[in-house]
Amino acid sequence: MNHQLWNNILAFDFDHPPGEYGFTTRLANENYWIKTFTQQAILEYRRFMYMAATADHMVSPSAIVDTVWHQHLIFSQSYQEFCSLIGKTVQHLPSTHNEGEFEKFRLAKERTKKLYKETFGELPGAIWDHKGMYESLRLDKAKFPIRAFIIAGILAVLLMIVPFYYLLSPVYIKIENPDFIFGFIFCCIAVISFLKFYNRKRLREIIKAVDKDSFIYQLEPLELVYLKTQRLSNVVNGVVNELVEDYRIDINTDYTIEMSGRGTTNSIEELQVMNTLHALGKTYYPTLLKKLVRKPVFWNTANCMNAFKKYFNKSKKFAGVFYVNFAVMALLLLLGSIRLVTGILRDKPIIIITGLLVLLAMIMFIQLYRLTRLVCTHTIPEMYKSEIITTTQLQSNWQWNYFIAGPAALTVSFVPIVNYVERKYDNGSGSGSSCGTSCGSSCGSSCGSSCGGCGGD
Repeated sequence: MNHQLWNNILAFDFDHPPGEYGFTTRLANENYWIKTFTQQAILEYRRFMYMAATADHMVSPSAIVDTVWHQHLIFSQSYQEFCSLIGKTVQHLPSTHNEGEFEKFRLAKERTKKLYKETFGELPGAIWDHKGMYESLRLDKAKFPIRAFIIAGILAVLLMIVPFYYLLSPVYIKIENPDFIFGFIFCCIAVISFLKFYNRKRLREIIKAVDKDSFIYQLEPLELVYLKTQRLSNVVNGVVNELVEDYRIDINTDYTIEMSGRGTTNSIEELQVMNTLHALGKTYYPTLLKKLVRKPVFWNTANCMNAFKKYFNKSKKFAGVFYVNFAVMALLLLLGSIRLVTGILRDKPIIIITGLLVLLAMIMFIQLYRLTRLVCTHTIPEMYKSEIITTTQLQSNWQWNYFIAGPAALTVSFVPIVNYVERKYDNGSGSGSSCGTSCGSSCGSSCGSSCGGCGGD
């Protein structure tokens, strides 16, 4: 191995010069990748380009490495500098799906895998075995979408009212109130409690079954903060808090904030905060927050986590859980509706049973909505708390403590500002249009995967 060349490749900065929508940020945003996966993909791209520079035969990238390559080609000046660094202009040769080329590309892939193992060791499956980040979840898409199932389920309930009435009315006539009411309420509570237990157990089983090298096991603390709270403002709060704690941002007595002029930035997120605050000057935090939640480096956290939720909710395994919940609660509504119809036909009081059915319908809606978020807000965060986070991580990285403790981990001087924002803006994004005097004063104005390989000159 040419260690000098490899060290030079490792030292190459794809994000130079730094910007709001640089190489790494753009790559993550356009592909809905988490931070760690993006870094891994870039590392594998470095390794691929090392092989392309040193091999005496054509090498072929994985679909994910090819995605990084495509992105780098767009940054033409950076790509030219990189090729100069490795001493070879690596040409991108897309596959035309010509039968005559098939054998050439197949051989190139085999040689690439062999060369990789000889040079770097075992290929990481998350990057080399899948076409995209989410495929490592191995979740097949449901054949019957949830929305279509809900429509079909509602129609089925309506159609079953008549036959169920003739089946159950002889029994219902013999059951007087309040016995039926108490029994129905008990049945609803028991069923909802069972579904809560079933949902958490089943979702945990689904997540535990994914590949251990999947991105699910590589989430950053602030990505987990968004998953758990579904609020991007909490992610920004975490980054800003560290800058306040390290005295790189000062909080004044009138609750305005400004740059202290001390220290340097340690991440792209911190750099974006400091650049934005520098442009604003002395300002109130809600104004800064409003701008930061619109920055690509932050809203990618929400985008990739929301993309995961959407991908998961479309899977066959989640659909099975959703079907069970909908069917069981729809059956409860059906049983209650038969009682309502029986009461109407017999001129009995129906106010209580009507109220219970309305309440049950609302609970059903809330239950199903929460179920679509449960894997994000509970399953994955709880798995990290109980199995993944180590004591060393808690001691060495404040962000893990922030994920565990939430606002209780924030710096004392920063808490009043965050509490004000939480009270004022409860829309999940942390942004708003106005600020009151609680913050001191008015806050101001607001080729894809079909690449065959590469050649060089």
